[in-house]
Amino acid sequence: MKIVDVKTYSLVYPVQEPFANAMRWTRERAFGVVEVITDSGITGWGEGATVPARRAIEAQVIGRNPFHNEVIWEGLHKQGTDTAAISAIDIALWDIMGKALDQPIHHLLGGAFRDRVQAYATGLFRRDCADHTAALVAEARGYADAGFKAMKMKVGFGPDYDIKNVAAVRRAIGDDILFAVDANCGYDRGSAIAVGQKLAENNLLWFEEPISADDVEGYVQIRRALNMRISGAEQLRGRWAFRRMIQEGALDIIQPDVCVCGGFTEFRKIAAMASANHVRVIPHMFGTAIRLAATLHLLAALPDAPRALEPFPALLEYDMSENALRTMLAREPISHTDGIVAVPQGPGLGIEINRDLLEKYS
Repeated sequence: MKIVDVKTYSLVYPVQEPFANAMRWTRERAFGVVEVITDSGITGWGEGATVPARRAIEAQVIGRNPFHNEVIWEGLHKQGTDTAAISAIDIALWDIMGKALDQPIHHLLGGAFRDRVQAYATGLFRRDCADHTAALVAEARGYADAGFKAMKMKVGFGPDYDIKNVAAVRRAIGDDILFAVDANCGYDRGSAIAVGQKLAENNLLWFEEPISADDVEGYVQIRRALNMRISGAEQLRGRWAFRRMIQEGALDIIQPDVCVCGGFTEFRKIAAMASANHVRVIPHMFGTAIRLAATLHLLAALPDAPRALEPFPALLEYDMSENALRTMLAREPISHTDGIVAVPQGPGLGIEINRDLLEKYS
């Protein structure tokens, strides 16, 4: 089997109701998708934060055996291709391998420890409204009513907004629901500690990305100062970027994104490094149906750590923001039931792409 062509798609979905994290307003969702075509008739689909240049595809991908994923990965990296773009190619190669062997990707990753995953609802962004607190409380109660046992809220908007609204949401959902917050790198070290000390009073699951993604020393300082788990690393690319963050104990939880960190091939190496250093792995997910399916396969194949009778849950980030490329790009959408999501069982990624929608948003 050989790769005969690669098609790239730059997808943009316009958001009807803009929302904000600590760094920016989102008015459209943009994603890179690749379609890797083989001479056997099997096509693989992948997603990346970017897509590779045509010259890199022609030099390192076309004409190769798709089972030579490590060789292709190293060739693209050596040529200087963005690791997030390599992610797209790599995910498509694993999709092809799974389809060729008639096996879901989690079988190729070593087997499934679970076939259903507990999801946490990611939403609770800042909206353009008169009463932020009332809007956040209503949204959080909606997730709880939908069956979610965990959720995450956006912070990083300053002490007044964060302290008041996190406390209000916690009161609204009660103490039994897991509740995390994400500052999207909106604070400096001192502010993150000052605000974090107040936020920690609300029994938080974790405090995500309080500061710049690559500030290893800052994360070490914050982790020592705050009495709650610190998470991050969704923006990091490749095992080398994760090495210091993991080995220097900067985070309690690393959150590699399979479409940013280098695909399945690189994610496995990052997860192995984390395991060797007793750091928990919970993947980041904020993309199309391709990224959602890929993340579910990874979560199926990640062992419990530690191997306890009541282990810390393997949590799926379930993006609740408006995005037709997540909800409709797969012909059979991946959905939750009472906050639980089934791992796809079909060959490869286990999804069929809706080409009409792909063309609509290209």
